[in-house]
Amino acid sequence: MHRFFIFLLIFTGISYGLTLDKAMELALKNHPYIKQERAFLQTQRYDYYSSYGNLLPSVSFNYTYSRYSGYEPDDYFSRSYSIGITWNIYDSGQSIMLTRIKKYLFSSRKEDFQETVLDIIYQVKKTYYLAAANREIVNVRRTQLKAAEKNYQMAKKKLRLGLVTKADYLQAKVRYENVRYQLEAAENNYKKSIAELNSLMGLPLDTDSSPEPDYLKRFEKDHIPPFKTIEEIAFKRPVFRQYNYQLKAARMQTLQSMLSFTPSVFLSFSENRDYNSLYGDSDSYNVTRIGLSWTIFSGLQRYYNYLSSKENERYYRYRIQELKRQIRLNLYSYYLDLKSAYRNLDVAKTLLKEAKENYRQALGEYRAGKGDIISLVTAESALASAKETYIQSLLNIAVTRAMMEREMGIKNLSEEGNSR
Repeated sequence: MHRFFIFLLIFTGISYGLTLDKAMELALKNHPYIKQERAFLQTQRYDYYSSYGNLLPSVSFNYTYSRYSGYEPDDYFSRSYSIGITWNIYDSGQSIMLTRIKKYLFSSRKEDFQETVLDIIYQVKKTYYLAAANREIVNVRRTQLKAAEKNYQMAKKKLRLGLVTKADYLQAKVRYENVRYQLEAAENNYKKSIAELNSLMGLPLDTDSSPEPDYLKRFEKDHIPPFKTIEEIAFKRPVFRQYNYQLKAARMQTLQSMLSFTPSVFLSFSENRDYNSLYGDSDSYNVTRIGLSWTIFSGLQRYYNYLSSKENERYYRYRIQELKRQIRLNLYSYYLDLKSAYRNLDVAKTLLKEAKENYRQALGEYRAGKGDIISLVTAESALASAKETYIQSLLNIAVTRAMMEREMGIKNLSEEGNSR
């Protein structure tokens, strides 16, 4: 399967790049932690199903053979067997409550698994955005290298004609070598981010999983739902259902401890057959029993178990309140950060526009012999810095949105906002 995906990337990924949806799909399919949690979920499922066995009668078969030696006049043997049915009709409510408790705990575990899925999706999105940003920075460095090389060649030519000093020429050469170094660092960072993305998807680390070109530009559009809408969506995420199931399980534990004060009732029936060789006869008989057992006093153990379960119930109730408080605070912080990130993007766009104009002006003046190499190199460096600032601004928006989406328990903020 991995080879097929690599083959697919060669023919489709070069032109279009790896989509985020495809990356998330592969991660949810191949990530070891997802497989681990899915297996653990199955253990919880079977543990819950096993509790129903306590509510049903049990059937047993017993066979005994005995041989007796040293008896007069002869040794003899006996054998017996029985088939019995035993049913704890009511065991102080313990089995019924245990089944309900395990049902709620299993439901809680299913919601916890959904939270794990959201964690993996967030990791993939964050890594994908970083890879997309690093790819754009590599492109900026390559463009920057071409510009620095052009400036260097112009300075070299003018030095031969005696139009500039050797200091200007060395300044251009230093800038050119510095950009080469920055390009190498940018390419290395890009390769590492791709390797991390491949690791999440379960692919070989050196697979060419390039993101879609210009992916981050889709975050230029400012669309943030009202905070009240964000809050309403977040309070429906799986972790709240998980905690509510745990609260229900705690309530069942309280009821279980109360029912421990009640008696137990059981019913049994057995069919028996015995044979003794000494007498040469066999007996068959049936036994039916119905019983009641009531522990009237066992110290204060059951009473304190009840008090403990009541406090445990309060714990889960306050836990939900604390979760709401923490999520509301985190969401508001991300909401403010996202607003600020969009304002910073507007500043970065203006800065980039001015840096482009400044570089064109400095390049024209240098070609005409009116400017010096320091002004040109400074303008070229400022342009590269402005481009990087613009990319970083888009990355900040993308990552902040991903953090907000994770906190809300959704996949895409724009889709949820448009649906309301």
